[in-house]
Amino acid sequence: MKILLVTSRYPWPPRRGDQIRAVQMLDFLSGEHEVTLLTPEPPKGEQLPPPPDNTPYRIELYRPSRGVPLLQGMSRAVIKSLPLQTGLFYQPDLGRKLRELASRSDLCILQLARLASHLEDFGETPLLVDLIDSLSLNFSLRADVDRVWLRPLLRMEAHLLAKAERKLAERAAAMVVVCERDRQALVNRLPPDLAARIGVVRLAVRERQFDPPLAAEHLRGPGEEGRPVLVMTGNLGYFVNVDAVTWWLREVWPVLRQVRPEVKVVVAGDRPSSAVRKAVEQAGVTMIESPRDMRSVLSQATLSLAPMRCGSGVPIKVLEAWAVGVPVVGTPWAVAGTAGRQGEDFRLVGQHPVEWVSAICELLDDPEARRRIAENGRRRLAADYSRDLVRRQVLGVVAGIAGRAAVSQEEIAAPSAVSR
Repeated sequence: MKILLVTSRYPWPPRRGDQIRAVQMLDFLSGEHEVTLLTPEPPKGEQLPPPPDNTPYRIELYRPSRGVPLLQGMSRAVIKSLPLQTGLFYQPDLGRKLRELASRSDLCILQLARLASHLEDFGETPLLVDLIDSLSLNFSLRADVDRVWLRPLLRMEAHLLAKAERKLAERAAAMVVVCERDRQALVNRLPPDLAARIGVVRLAVRERQFDPPLAAEHLRGPGEEGRPVLVMTGNLGYFVNVDAVTWWLREVWPVLRQVRPEVKVVVAGDRPSSAVRKAVEQAGVTMIESPRDMRSVLSQATLSLAPMRCGSGVPIKVLEAWAVGVPVVGTPWAVAGTAGRQGEDFRLVGQHPVEWVSAICELLDDPEARRRIAENGRRRLAADYSRDLVRRQVLGVVAGIAGRAAVSQEEIAAPSAVSR
């Protein structure tokens, strides 16, 4: 089968969720199908690697452009009642190449709802929509915690995203997300016939061990070998993580510091926002910007913290902590994006600072509990996020679409009862 995978972000290096997903899709599908990746050229001025050589799939690049195309995209979004997200990612060159390549493909895979403005460019080719996560869910929750003056706009965007997700479901032969929470959020808004098209295909994450840590960044200085270290990781320019880090440093850290002054807090990730930089400076904690290997940083931690109050999809920070054997403390919403179980694979806490302080202190004083949670997390990772499992899920969805398409063709070719 000839498959065209279309992405809105250059996938190398694969650090964000959509980039990881794209690379995994390419790896899993190219072993059994003829695959073409249609992806934007890497941004000029950024130190990004070129597309890899000798891949088992073909790579086509389209030219992202701003200026007039951005105005065109935003105008299309307004006229068609599409989310503003889609206007930001509308690209004429992508549309031209899509119309050319989709017609020569047996199946197209559209990644993320932000490309919904290009839905018509796929023509009649069967379509698999990989939302990865539900952006309508993401924006509706963000509207509950973001700045007051932004909330009406965020709620409107969430409404438009929900309409776009439905439109994509109507066009798609199948739609997938990375976790059951997001699937259920979509199912709750769709009629039964469309809800039946939505499935879960998880992200694959391998267990890794570091002894000694591979990265140059060391969390403990001379004489701090036994000092407990709490780590918060992620894309520090992404609102969900910005909100989580700033909230925790503002509300929890002052209380924890009073009772456990020996604790060290480290914030690590790419593209820290000005709000994160300010919160880190005011709290007097350590920040590691763009670590060369995030899992190596995590592997040195005593506990990994996931204090998210909003968001969607799977929290990769939790999977990475499981991968290196570090116990996780997280909010109900953070861990709801995983397949883990409370009390077994992580320690669940609410939004009150006292709950956080109590849970952290209990785990710091109980090495056996930390070991048990870490081992359970590793087992959960192996059971539910292995490459073999996710590969079977990906291939199963594609085979299902191919099977339904074959049946449809047979029905078209078969003579009707009247003609017989």
